[in-house]
Amino acid sequence: MASDFIALYEAHYSRVVRSLQLGGMDRASAEDAAQEAFARALGHWRRVRLGTNPAGYVYRVAFRLGRRTLRRDLVLEREPDDLADIAGQVATRTAVESVLQSMPTRRRACAVMCMLSGLTTKEAARSLGIAEGTVRKQLELARVTLRDQLGDSRL
Repeated sequence: MASDFIALYEAHYSRVVRSLQLGGMDRASAEDAAQEAFARALGHWRRVRLGTNPAGYVYRVAFRLGRRTLRRDLVLEREPDDLADIAGQVATRTAVESVLQSMPTRRRACAVMCMLSGLTTKEAARSLGIAEGTVRKQLELARVTLRDQLGDSRL
């Protein structure tokens, strides 16, 4: 029983932290949220390990905790050095979010899990309950859509 949890922790801890950081959290807060999510999973391990997706449970808990932390800490600490850079980043992020929102649900989920959260296509397929080939195809279509609408050849 404990070996299942340890394997889950070792496989997903750094990815959960990285996903939270991509969501806007600083490293320390992301680590705190990830640790709390794993602690809660361990506290309910009998039920969680029997579920269809123990890793998904940890991610959901971590993102909920992260969202609460971001809301609580939503205070500007200092004036940004260059408002033009900030404005450009916001415009880019808004454009990417808009394109993602226009995608079909499955394609958007594949893109977010693989491109933003750093999961492999195999992990995303397992998490979404679909074939790995489907994830790869949806990811390819998502990249084409982003490239066409944003004009970025790096995607």
